[in-house]
Amino acid sequence: MNPLKKISTLFKLLRQERQYRLRLEFVLTDYCNLNCKGCTHYAPVAPKEFEELELLRQEMSHLGNVCGSEVRECYLIGGETLLYPHLTEAMTMLRRYFPTQKLSIFTNGLLIPRMSDEFWQLARELDFHIVITIYPVKADYDAIIALCKEKGVKTEVYGDRSQQDSFFRFPLSPVKLRHNRKIHLSCFNRGCMSVIGGYIYPCSISGCVSHLNRAFGTDFRHEEGDRLKVSEIGSAKEILRLYTHPVPFCGYCRKYQPADYGISRREASEWIDEE
Repeated sequence: MNPLKKISTLFKLLRQERQYRLRLEFVLTDYCNLNCKGCTHYAPVAPKEFEELELLRQEMSHLGNVCGSEVRECYLIGGETLLYPHLTEAMTMLRRYFPTQKLSIFTNGLLIPRMSDEFWQLARELDFHIVITIYPVKADYDAIIALCKEKGVKTEVYGDRSQQDSFFRFPLSPVKLRHNRKIHLSCFNRGCMSVIGGYIYPCSISGCVSHLNRAFGTDFRHEEGDRLKVSEIGSAKEILRLYTHPVPFCGYCRKYQPADYGISRREASEWIDEE
């Protein structure tokens, strides 16, 4: 890229950041019913755990009070979101604390035909969007999408992982490299403000990395500035800074790479590069 184009790209990014309104992702679980190679929530090695409902309520309540007007949309996300045992309660709370924002449930769609009448009624009443990512598995996605529409629920498709160049690998280096700003500017996950376990992280890769440490004995650490404690956040500006500035954890990240979709073998090399 020539110098003038680099400068133009930088100014474009800075302009976008000034206009940015927050998108919050409330992670209900990293557990999943698929086993995708290189998952950014590390679902193949994540335990079957779910966010505590009371902690989720506290997170939503506090963030709704201190920065709700600056939030454009909120997601309930996983792992596989529809596996969360208190999903309807989480939906009700999210709409209570974010009454005017766009609210979405992200899912791989496989459990949609099994959802209860209560779920569908709430999704309509609370104006939730069902956002489906298509995977190359044995599922009739046309029928799944048609069912959502038949139930009167707004539905979107977010990517088709069976298509070429639709899947990416996000490798981490076990030793931090000195390229935080460069990696941050080109980060595919910028803006994915993940609310997990009482903290906000700038991406799920950072927020869920404890699964890698537990599974492979790695030592990926969080330093001051890598995350914000939800209960101590006083304004949207604090979250916006977490989005617009590189954090120490960015030093672990290497440039993301297009990859073929595959089934995880739960090997460290799916997520971690050698030094």
